[in-house]
Amino acid sequence: MHSKAFEDVDVAIIGAGWYGLVAARTYLRLRPDANVLIIDSDNTVGGVWSSERLYPNLVAQVKLGLFNYTDTPMSERGATSQKLVTGNMIHNYLHKYAEDHDLLRRIRFSTFVDRAERCNRGWHLSFKDSTDVVETEKLLVATGVTSIPNLPEYESQDVSIPIIHSKDLGLSFDALRKDRIQSVIVVGAAKSAYDAVYLLLTLGKKVTWIIRPDGAGPLPILPAELFGFLNSIAVASTRLMTCLSPSILNTNGIFYYFFQRSTVGRWFTGKFWDTVTFLSNRHAGYSQGDHVSMLKPEIDGKSVFWANSGLGVVTLPGFWPTIHAGNVNILRDSIDNIKQDKMILGSGKNVTADSIIMCTGWGDHFSMFDAETKVELGLPAFGDAVSSSKDSLWEELDFEADKAVNRKLPFLARAPGLKNSHVNDIQRQRKWRLYRRAIPLSLAAKGDRSLAILGQIHTVQTPLVSEIQSFWSILYLLGEIELPDKDTMAQEIAEWNAWTRKRYLSQGLKFPYSLYDFLPYVDILCKDLGLNSRRKSNFISEIFAPYKPEDFNGFVDEYLDSRAPAKAVV
Repeated sequence: MHSKAFEDVDVAIIGAGWYGLVAARTYLRLRPDANVLIIDSDNTVGGVWSSERLYPNLVAQVKLGLFNYTDTPMSERGATSQKLVTGNMIHNYLHKYAEDHDLLRRIRFSTFVDRAERCNRGWHLSFKDSTDVVETEKLLVATGVTSIPNLPEYESQDVSIPIIHSKDLGLSFDALRKDRIQSVIVVGAAKSAYDAVYLLLTLGKKVTWIIRPDGAGPLPILPAELFGFLNSIAVASTRLMTCLSPSILNTNGIFYYFFQRSTVGRWFTGKFWDTVTFLSNRHAGYSQGDHVSMLKPEIDGKSVFWANSGLGVVTLPGFWPTIHAGNVNILRDSIDNIKQDKMILGSGKNVTADSIIMCTGWGDHFSMFDAETKVELGLPAFGDAVSSSKDSLWEELDFEADKAVNRKLPFLARAPGLKNSHVNDIQRQRKWRLYRRAIPLSLAAKGDRSLAILGQIHTVQTPLVSEIQSFWSILYLLGEIELPDKDTMAQEIAEWNAWTRKRYLSQGLKFPYSLYDFLPYVDILCKDLGLNSRRKSNFISEIFAPYKPEDFNGFVDEYLDSRAPAKAVV
């Protein structure tokens, strides 16, 4: 799309990943004549799966059939031997989706939204390194939470080696595999760090893996299959899991009362997660007495349940054997400074390397809004500033929400022991004040339907959630969703924030985490839309069969049919 000094559009969508693309298609389906503009900082579609972020070993933590839109199956070409989906498959899928729905001509690539400000018509957008301006009546922010790299602070002097963030691993792959790169430092304990270490070891590199000692520590990693035949993500996609994972969105019904309110049910729930954690630990081989023991999650039991430092799934053949046998030195230390080709650690130890990869998380993906606008929209501040809303109303609501979560979900009332308990400090929580995880309360309360924030919920089924959340949010923007009163919305928001902090500990403090809980979220959105979210053919399948995107195929047509005027009977 050619640059314009000024452009006036009906809808602007920031982001061309899972959420942005389906939001554009959905809006055009509901309003075919709308002038829709998609803006993305990368040069291809895909977001985290854009072409520049791909590298050979990049595999999604999900099986074929669980990672696609509801009406568009993904080709099995390129899948791994375990039928897992690769990064190239996802990128090609999203590119074809954009092509098939005539979205590519609407995308302005290589464009970073520097500022989003209110204007009379709606929103005024300006861009980095450009004098162009876009004004839009409706704005959908679909940047996700993995778009802006976060780098740790350290002193540097005459640095002579490349330092990259894991976001740029794909761009740097050719350089990393050259013979002149023999030793690499990897910093961080996110799943991207595990993948980077594995990749480097398969390339024959020597790796020094730095994990800071005062953080949440290493994450638990599920085997691709439980008991040797049950796909882990498929199990996490069953309704049974919605019973075994205490969710604030699922506090009614006989299964809830048994598994979450009865003593016997909570005992069974605990034993289930003890078993899954045991299988994960055994698969990893933490007890073998080598360096891998330093990667054991630092939490008192049920690490797979709490996912305090995140959760991974083994996606690559020989993953743990490669880590065990590889030339890797794991250090629990911090970065003090980097001088020439040396990293000086907090302990005083010096590590020499040919390259450094920072797997250190993500930055401020709402940087297009200034601090005042973030407060108005209920978006979290970034960095050391924590709260976006300090008024007494929210303090009282948060206090009551904390008690409500304890009462409704007693399994979460007592947090487990952590090696570094400060990582679960309630004062550190970054709160999203978004109704249904998408709508700023302050705007909704005054009838301003100009903005929706998409993708601020982390689950195991991104495509399905992106499609239903986008549809719900667009109907809200178009005035077809009737919202409850402000107090009801505020209570929903406060209970969500209290729940995600208690349920996922430090991850819930930092992100809108809802890992195992996508089905209750889909249920509540479908209920708002008047749609049936119980899509299986019988009771047994409803409880035990994995929910796939294809189960919701046709849900948009169902909604439109329900809104169509009934024909008169002659």
